[in-house]
Amino acid sequence: MQHPMTHRGFSAPHYDAIIIGGGITGASIAYELSLKGASVALLEKSDFGSGTSAATSKLIHGGLRYLKNLEIGLVRESLKERRYLSDIAPNFVRPIPFMLPFYSLKDQLMLKAGMEAYDYLSYDKKNTKLKENALPNYQTLSRRKTIIREKTILEEGLLGSYVYYDCQNAYAERLTLAFIKSAMFHGAEVCNYCKVTDFKVINNTVKGIEGIDLIHNKKVQLNGTVIINCAGAWTDSILQLENSPKRTSTPLRSEGIHIVTPSLGNKYAVALVTPKGRHIMLLPWRGHTIIGTTDKPYRGKVEDWKVTQESIDELISEVNTCYGSDILKKEDVTYYYGGLRPLVDQTTENTYNQSRKHEILDHSSEGFKNLWTVEGGKYTTSRHLAELLGEKIASLISLNKKPEQTAKQPLFGCGILQIENYKKYLMEEFPKASHQQIDTLVNMYGDEAKEILERHFNSITETLSDEGEVVAQIYYAIDHEMAFTLEDLFLRRTGLGTLHQPSEALIQKISLILKKKLNYSDEQLIQQKENLLNHYQLIRNLDKRNENIA
Repeated sequence: MQHPMTHRGFSAPHYDAIIIGGGITGASIAYELSLKGASVALLEKSDFGSGTSAATSKLIHGGLRYLKNLEIGLVRESLKERRYLSDIAPNFVRPIPFMLPFYSLKDQLMLKAGMEAYDYLSYDKKNTKLKENALPNYQTLSRRKTIIREKTILEEGLLGSYVYYDCQNAYAERLTLAFIKSAMFHGAEVCNYCKVTDFKVINNTVKGIEGIDLIHNKKVQLNGTVIINCAGAWTDSILQLENSPKRTSTPLRSEGIHIVTPSLGNKYAVALVTPKGRHIMLLPWRGHTIIGTTDKPYRGKVEDWKVTQESIDELISEVNTCYGSDILKKEDVTYYYGGLRPLVDQTTENTYNQSRKHEILDHSSEGFKNLWTVEGGKYTTSRHLAELLGEKIASLISLNKKPEQTAKQPLFGCGILQIENYKKYLMEEFPKASHQQIDTLVNMYGDEAKEILERHFNSITETLSDEGEVVAQIYYAIDHEMAFTLEDLFLRRTGLGTLHQPSEALIQKISLILKKKLNYSDEQLIQQKENLLNHYQLIRNLDKRNENIA
């Protein structure tokens, strides 16, 4: 069978739907519409899932903290979608235990009420297709058991803890890619590094888009019945194009950053409450710990935003304040990442307490018929958001009416019925592979892992990381996953660059593969290397300062 991502670009004279944005929202919409029979074109100005979709806490969760704001509907929606995602992508969406320590009777009673409500709202969490993904009810641990089970708990004043389960999405970028692959499997045509430059508007109706393929430096013109703007933090930029509805105010966005450190020894995801009442999580991830997230208002230009040393320092300070000691230092940070979350509510600067609800806007009343904008939302509920959009535009394009179809059909590469049995099968097929390697590749690729291992043991037998990642993944990403740059390969197609800065030798090795496969010049690769290393700039600056002090 030909891999669905082998073809990049557009071949049809007209599409039912043209989607702008290849993050999790655009990918989910493309899958929803293509599975229901629509012809779909998707354009992404950078790489798939490289914006807000890559800046998550690596969780698929119900949003326990939203209960505080009595957003019962959003929590229930999220919990239902958590179960659906664990069914259609079981290798990506896996159970993770959370520990909530309490230090007063008041906190204990409030948390208990939250636990009861969360369990009640997730009444179907054991009805998963994969038994190992079923989630148990919460439990109460004594002070002694809490301290024994989790090293990162502050012991002073501790009374006990509650333990409950949500799900971790360890490779968020690859789950987004799985939605893209699934859409393409059902006929969608997509193009990354393809920027929309304007709309085609005739008689107050948007008839298509104009753009440019940045890889081949050629113009793109597409005609479509419905045009869907779901560019995430860049949604407003699309609405500022020459032939588009113009927004007069700069939208409020929320800045969220995370830091990665060597493992703090936590087996549980531990939620800390800062003195200001904000939550921070310490999450076990790939033998390391993710700490985050921040939640600060941002009204500047999207292209000007970046993670700053000040933001990292503030996050470290918040964690240390929670513990009453300097358990974290700048030099503990091995990687950092962040992004901007688009928010629906523009009336308050309090981004932490803002809802993560979504909004679907029809621009017909503004003189732009058949143009729709999708804003807000969260990773967990993107599939359902796509379904809601499908219902709204069903009268404009022909869609079959089967509800929740994308909730029942496994994503491309995710049709494994029993994860652990499949790993055992691969161990038998590839006896030279390590358990760590099998775990890593199955979690990242699902049943596509077999092809990676076949390539690895039959031709390119070189391992690249302690987790068991291999050179064969690089070739696979270029051949079958539209990877064009060092950033694509290190940050999104593999995990080689998301725990710490990759070595000079590894960067050089993969640069040579890119040069061979895509015929890049030395100058192009030098620029790509610079772009990649910018993701570690703050860490490199700290290393340089330490060298000068020494």
